[in-house]
Amino acid sequence: MKNFLVFILILVSKSLFACGFYPFGEELRFSFFRLAESRYYSYAEFNYSANTFEPRAVYKDNEVLPNEKLWLNYCQNQVPISDIRLVLNELSSYDINPSNKNKLLQYLYKIKDYEALNYLKFAKECEFFNSWMDDPWERNEGMVLPKRGKLLSEAIKLSKQSKRDELRFRYAFLAIRLAFYNQDLKTVRNIYDSVFKNDKQQNIIDYWSLYFRSLAETDKALANFYAAQVFVNAPDKRFMIAQGFDSKVPLESVLKYAKTNKEKANIYLLAGIKKHDKTIEYLEKVYQYDSNFDGLNFLLLREINKIEDWVFTPYYSLFSPSIETNSWNSDEISIQNILRRVEKDRTYALKVLQFVNKVDLNKINDSQFWKTCKAYLLFVTKDYSESLALIGELENSIKKSDLLFNQLEMLKALATVANQKNGEAFISPEIQLIILKNKGFNKFIFAIGRELEYKGNTTDAALLYSKMHDNEVTEGHDYYEVAYWKTIKNKGDTYSDFYSDCFDYINVMYTPQQVEQLIKDVRFNATKKDEFSQWKYSFLKKQLPELYDLVGTKYIRQNKLSKALLNFKKVNISFWNERYSAWERNNYNWDGSNVFDKNPFYELKYTPSFIPIKDTIHLTKTSITSQLIKYIDLANDKKEKDRDYYYFLVANCYYNMTQHGNAWMMRRYLWSSDGNHSILEDESEYFQCNLAKKYYTLAKINAKTEKFKALCMRMIARCERNRLEYLYPYTYDSKIADYGAYILSKNKYYSDLKNDYSADYIKLTSDCSYFEDYFRGRR
Repeated sequence: MKNFLVFILILVSKSLFACGFYPFGEELRFSFFRLAESRYYSYAEFNYSANTFEPRAVYKDNEVLPNEKLWLNYCQNQVPISDIRLVLNELSSYDINPSNKNKLLQYLYKIKDYEALNYLKFAKECEFFNSWMDDPWERNEGMVLPKRGKLLSEAIKLSKQSKRDELRFRYAFLAIRLAFYNQDLKTVRNIYDSVFKNDKQQNIIDYWSLYFRSLAETDKALANFYAAQVFVNAPDKRFMIAQGFDSKVPLESVLKYAKTNKEKANIYLLAGIKKHDKTIEYLEKVYQYDSNFDGLNFLLLREINKIEDWVFTPYYSLFSPSIETNSWNSDEISIQNILRRVEKDRTYALKVLQFVNKVDLNKINDSQFWKTCKAYLLFVTKDYSESLALIGELENSIKKSDLLFNQLEMLKALATVANQKNGEAFISPEIQLIILKNKGFNKFIFAIGRELEYKGNTTDAALLYSKMHDNEVTEGHDYYEVAYWKTIKNKGDTYSDFYSDCFDYINVMYTPQQVEQLIKDVRFNATKKDEFSQWKYSFLKKQLPELYDLVGTKYIRQNKLSKALLNFKKVNISFWNERYSAWERNNYNWDGSNVFDKNPFYELKYTPSFIPIKDTIHLTKTSITSQLIKYIDLANDKKEKDRDYYYFLVANCYYNMTQHGNAWMMRRYLWSSDGNHSILEDESEYFQCNLAKKYYTLAKINAKTEKFKALCMRMIARCERNRLEYLYPYTYDSKIADYGAYILSKNKYYSDLKNDYSADYIKLTSDCSYFEDYFRGRR
């Protein structure tokens, strides 16, 4: 939104939203507590998300992988990791020869470890067959390949012959993997149980083998037990093994296979991660069985992310959470019910906080993380003072370079604003710095604005909402960072019940006085030189004409014409020409619908010209409002001999300022033939033409001839028809054979026209070309 008509284009885009786009899932979710990337990277595939689980890298770039570490140990740390990685990931069996300068190969040839070299060659030969994609015709019978079977037999033999345990286990793993892809699940079970099951020094090779063993297990409870152990110990297998964990199997059946507390903790961890609902009991069990466990930390982080969704997504946006669990019954969704659910979920957050308070920080891994979680849960439960006190303690013990510190700062900003009294909320210098540091985080900026708005500071709220446009999401960027929100006033039949744009929102929700206060603030503070002011006002300081237009439009909706004119006069003519005139057509008048091309006092849509235009004016909101005030004054002047004439012109203007007229842009920024109902305060006037009806009635009362009275009655009846169509919309009721006749039967003014002016009824209702004759008959 770079100028006023971009506002309008955004409103036009709402029609696209209504037809096709509606935010859901991750687009709605509010989450400020984001630590998986920095602290629990290997679990990040299982971050709480409306998209459930997403496969991704589990090791950071250049991180030494478990298998690489095994080879490094095998070579007694004499070989660079880069050379080990090259052999494992890139070389073929043909590249493994004495002439290769790779330092791993040179080391093995130097110490004459031909067994290891032969293993590497054999492993490379097996790579092609460790996949489901070997058969180009995708025939099931092609899954069992003779070549793979031969390699399987060879792997089993070599495993038995190996003199070194490291290589014996590696050959056994190759055999297990070949057997699995050969659909020989019995062999998978036999090899694992004979080679790995009783191995005391388990490493990544054991857990890679257990991965296939779990997939080959027919006992679902035992398969779940194996899956949980693989999940914890083989990060690169987590995504796939989690899919194989059957949450329907009772945990009691799985736990009976666990021999150690660590194994029990692993079971509760995976079961908890697979659960999208409340998981407090799983947290407690993991802590009970293995308190010094990074998986426990991740499970707590995930639970807080759930609580954020359940509390903050509704609290800030008034949408339901991105994931509707059993506690969020879709049959009960209304904004009021949503807000009641928020309070229940804050109570659950208190339960999680109580658990955190009971934890012995000396027993857990990463005490600073747990303290930060406590501060966060205090904020969620609205204990802002305690949250801020704990944040103050933590800030002195956490390095500013740690992402945890930035999490604390964002939490501090939210809690500080939320902790202020109604009517006294402001953005302190300290909070300004935090906002600037996170100015690209749209939903955080929006949440600060929402907290300010809830506290009565609608001016700063609007200024922060306006910054959404500086961070406008474009193709290739993260659409999940756009803030979408509803208002409590919206109803189910509203044309568009959500917002993503500052102007759209204040157009509907702010009073004229609130927008005037916003303008005043921008005018007097936008010239400040400090960084925060420059950032905060950078967008709206360019939009003052648009805001004056908006205030004037709001006063038009309230029929406060003098106040409307006062604001319209603050807008220069170039603005009106660019936005509402056909003279300077640009990108914002792309379809011509927003152009004042008909005089609203003398011309009616779908009606031949019937009134001579005496006062030609350059049509702008300013000139139309000024002329309307002038004509109302003339019409109300008892000494004026043409009161009926001026009342009629006033009525025409009010009619044209409705959805049915040619000056609808006096009240709206978007027009559609479909109605597009809103929650604007003049909604009934916009569709019912009540003011036009009032002034046509006054024109009739002051009319001097029966012909002009008949024309006034015809216009009154037209207004009444619009009112009835708004009150009784066509609903394809099978009982209504003729909707037009149904509306006509309810319109008493057509009956009055027929009864009181029977000779004129047919002409005035069947052909509006007669209007000119009846208007000339005014005298």
